[in-house]
Amino acid sequence: MSQALEDIVVVDLSGTVSTTYCAKLFADYGATVVNVEPSAGFPTRGLAPLLDTHGGGSAMHAYLNANKHSVCVDQLSPAALAALLARADLVLHDGTVDQVHAASLTMHISWYGSTGPYAEYVGSDALCFALNGMLRTIGHAEGPPLIPTGYQAQMVGGMTAFIGAMAQVLARTLRTDLAALHFETSIFESMLCFTEVGTIGFYNTGLEGHRMGINRFPPTYPLGVFPCKDGWIGLTVLTPSQWHTFCVLLDMPQFSQVALFQTAVGRLEAADMLEPLIAEKLLTLSAEELFYRAQNAAVPLARVPTMEELFQVDQFVQRQAFAEVEVDGGRKVMAPTIAFRLFSTPPRLGGVVAALGAHTSLYQSEGASSGE
Repeated sequence: MSQALEDIVVVDLSGTVSTTYCAKLFADYGATVVNVEPSAGFPTRGLAPLLDTHGGGSAMHAYLNANKHSVCVDQLSPAALAALLARADLVLHDGTVDQVHAASLTMHISWYGSTGPYAEYVGSDALCFALNGMLRTIGHAEGPPLIPTGYQAQMVGGMTAFIGAMAQVLARTLRTDLAALHFETSIFESMLCFTEVGTIGFYNTGLEGHRMGINRFPPTYPLGVFPCKDGWIGLTVLTPSQWHTFCVLLDMPQFSQVALFQTAVGRLEAADMLEPLIAEKLLTLSAEELFYRAQNAAVPLARVPTMEELFQVDQFVQRQAFAEVEVDGGRKVMAPTIAFRLFSTPPRLGGVVAALGAHTSLYQSEGASSGE
């Protein structure tokens, strides 16, 4: 089948998690993505998790860079680089490069944008979580909040940039007379879409919320991830009918009709009494069996697989949620596939990660072809 973006050329000049994730979404749908890397490679090549301790490379880089070209910028002439940028449909960068003037459409992805009160701040995923209020409700009631690990904020920034960039790329396939456009995405502002409602409530009312502890996320209760006899289950019990059915599933029907427990807020008030009982019942049940029983009863419980179980979850297998990515040397690892799918022009699932500079020869001369 043809691919939706097979005629699009995207150039990544910076190789941050945000720019590479944005470019990955283009590559997954067939675009030719060219990583213009320094002699040491993009920063993502050194990101944890690593495939092994003996120079096996970065699993994160592998996930982000399947099916892309790798070019060493030090081996390109200025004319060749300018020609590549000039014919690119989109150039991605983080604001630290100066070659973008040759491109007609650029996306600058930075932590806080180039203007505003935070423009000069040093950014991180944790800071974005903290500044948008999400950390406040996560963790034990006493002590500091728990800080999520990984690169979620940067990936949200890359996704947000993709949405805006995709609109402009499509516009230019319809009209060729559009003026050059240079625009930007703030990772922090992108993360504001996840801001807890309590933050907005405090801004408007001055009423301050408090962290209530693990698996306590007001106003819904029970809500969280709990251990079972084998595995883990995610609970979200909100409506009275869900609570009634949940009590039956856990063989504790005596609580289903208690007046206080007909609302999530009422159940939260009694969490210190309810939670030990719920936790004790869950430890007698199989997470997988409970999940399917709850699905059939219209209660939104979620099976939470361990890392060892992840690739065997039936719905993940059916949906091809993971695919093999081949890294330098032929080693293959499993990586997530794209979350949204077109069917007439399906995305690439998995692929090969280029070694540093593997495609430099394709772009060494001015006007070189961008073919495979």
